[in-house]
Amino acid sequence: MNYREQLSRPISKNFLEQLVRNVLDHPKDFQLIFQLIFDADNKVAWRAAWACAKVSEKHPDWFAEIQVLEIMKFTVSVTHGGVHRGCLSILSNLPLPNPIPVDFINACFDWMTSPKFPIAVQSLSMKILYSICQREPELSIELIAYLENVDFESYSAGFNSTRKNILKKLNLR
Repeated sequence: MNYREQLSRPISKNFLEQLVRNVLDHPKDFQLIFQLIFDADNKVAWRAAWACAKVSEKHPDWFAEIQVLEIMKFTVSVTHGGVHRGCLSILSNLPLPNPIPVDFINACFDWMTSPKFPIAVQSLSMKILYSICQREPELSIELIAYLENVDFESYSAGFNSTRKNILKKLNLR
């Protein structure tokens, strides 16, 4: 199957779900979809990131550490909102590399607190930072400070719900 051609056409959610099932049934095709995340056509990249996010839910073991690092680096520089969100969704399902790139951690703090980013990006960034805190407990103090000092009335209900849940988890440690 020519995945790039398929993803470049207008598609439905059902088609993408079928594509994911096809990749799950044919694991060798995973690398083809993964590479399309970096495609120059933002629509293709966005759809490929969405498909890889679905794959990462079921098979996080299919992502090599080098691929995780590649997605992290790409996520810091990507400008398309859908691709950005898709990459963060993938990363939220995967074990994080050791060490975690500092520029990625800093970017997550920026994405989490900047109102210019959609709620999905803010929430995924919070969740990823919480995951990082599980491995790097000293970062918890900084994350708690950010979340406690944000003007929560300026943010959406979704942001505040995620914020509250993450704070609860961090304060239980």
